[in-house]
Amino acid sequence: MANRSVAAAAVAVTLALFGASALAQRFECAPLSPSSSRTPAYKALADPARCEGFFERKVSQPFLEIVSLTRGAAPAGTSLQLRVDSKSAARLLVHPQRAGPFYRVDAALPAGQSLAWDAAPMLAATGLRLIDLGFLGIVKAASASGEPALLAPVVLSAAGAERGVATAVVRVSVAVSSVAWRSYRLDAPGSVAADWAVLPASQLFAWQRVALKMPLPADGRGLQVDVQAVGADDGQSLPLLRFAIDGTRDVAP
Repeated sequence: MANRSVAAAAVAVTLALFGASALAQRFECAPLSPSSSRTPAYKALADPARCEGFFERKVSQPFLEIVSLTRGAAPAGTSLQLRVDSKSAARLLVHPQRAGPFYRVDAALPAGQSLAWDAAPMLAATGLRLIDLGFLGIVKAASASGEPALLAPVVLSAAGAERGVATAVVRVSVAVSSVAWRSYRLDAPGSVAADWAVLPASQLFAWQRVALKMPLPADGRGLQVDVQAVGADDGQSLPLLRFAIDGTRDVAP
């Protein structure tokens, strides 16, 4: 009887490990080159199923990118319950808001569910603070044809989650004299974009970032956002940054 119990326990453990491994395998990692010099290198992990670690990156310049889109303030501890403001499932991306180190976490955020994630391993490996991290909920990636990425704000906590307002953090790869933005509705044919609004204190050095508070449509519909920056050295505009924000009442793509 004792041998049977041991055997049953061994089978249970094996099945549990297999289940966790299969779950991790079903979630696809980003097409990145894992770091050959820093550990942990980017790879698939389980519990929860995710991909995490250091990776190699080749940087091209100049560019303007969104590194975070959130609602609510980060909690005091490192244990987070993350969800997205969307009816659609999203791919969670967590990475430094600053230029480095090249470390990221990718995980699945099912629609209408929260993901329990402990930031402690990432913070220990990178030396960063929780406030240094950027969070993106990617509902649909940008297409090769030029269709912008569809994003959903990641809700960090109920505390400070002002209704109808998202915070976007944008980073520049070169020094710029100004950053401006505008928004317009996704579901309104012939919708006219608002006038460009120059962000205060947006004269930035390379790899600096600026945050903008974005009012979201009161009816829960989506929004498209354009961000432009002017290079400080040559006065030329950087390539336009364009992304869409998925509304809580939008139809799943």
